[in-house]
Amino acid sequence: MKGRIFTPEEEALLRKVGVMVTVQPGGVVYLKGDPADRVYYILKGRVRIFENLYSGREVTLDVVGAGRIFGESAFVERGTRPTCVQAVNQVTLISFRMADVVLYFGTMPGLALHFLQLCSVTMDYLVERMEEQCLLDRYGKVASYILNRTVPDSEDMGTEGGVLPYTHEDLSVSLGLNRSTVTQVLKRFQEQGLVDRGYGFLRVLDRQALEAVVEGQKNGDGP
Repeated sequence: MKGRIFTPEEEALLRKVGVMVTVQPGGVVYLKGDPADRVYYILKGRVRIFENLYSGREVTLDVVGAGRIFGESAFVERGTRPTCVQAVNQVTLISFRMADVVLYFGTMPGLALHFLQLCSVTMDYLVERMEEQCLLDRYGKVASYILNRTVPDSEDMGTEGGVLPYTHEDLSVSLGLNRSTVTQVLKRFQEQGLVDRGYGFLRVLDRQALEAVVEGQKNGDGP
């Protein structure tokens, strides 16, 4: 998602009806099962949305940055959180109740549309993840995830210059793959000149070639 969907006037409204919250790196915004009473809009930084499995393993569902909302479960009254959310870096949020925002839908008709557009962004991402799981092998999954996570070129997301600020373990957790599998895939991509690896990050060198890996698998051409 390029740019911010909410206008400056709409952001000002959220500041007016909501509460500013700063969460330090690693801090928990909420846990699965908590009451879903507020929605969050990210002004700066990024958060990780994840699920704790019964095995004790964590699965990252999404990493959300500035200009996005999360906590949409609060759209339904008396609901509970289906996932956990944790700050990746220092995050500045606006926490608000939808009941306080809905009052302005009549006077700011674009506001409701922008909420729908932001929800659509989330749905599109989840569809992409489902497609990855069904159609792609380990090479395609890693390539697709790297491509999706490095767009747009964002300072808040740490993706400037095609950089993905993830360790091999971060990718492993995000994709549900073994760490050794992720390392093997990245090593091959590096040998082919598709990516460069560093401590705690990787950089895309040949985006077109990574896209070819994904499209080839979707078309049944193999890795």
